[in-house]
Amino acid sequence: MKKTVIFLACSIGLTLVFYLLADYLLPPPPPSTEMMLLFGGIAMVLVWMGQCFVRISRPKKSDAPVMR
Repeated sequence: MKKTVIFLACSIGLTLVFYLLADYLLPPPPPSTEMMLLFGGIAMVLVWMGQCFVRISRPKKSDAPVMR
């Protein structure tokens, strides 16, 4: 459940950042619905790749040093 909430929050936030960049950098009119769907898809893929990278780069529990 926690991973899903983090995924959705990051995807929505990144989509909003993409929208603001497109609204600021592209000439009028504002981005269309199709472009927003594209931004949302790209954001989901980027967040998914980031989560996979973090999962892979974390040390495994068996690799962690033993505290005595």
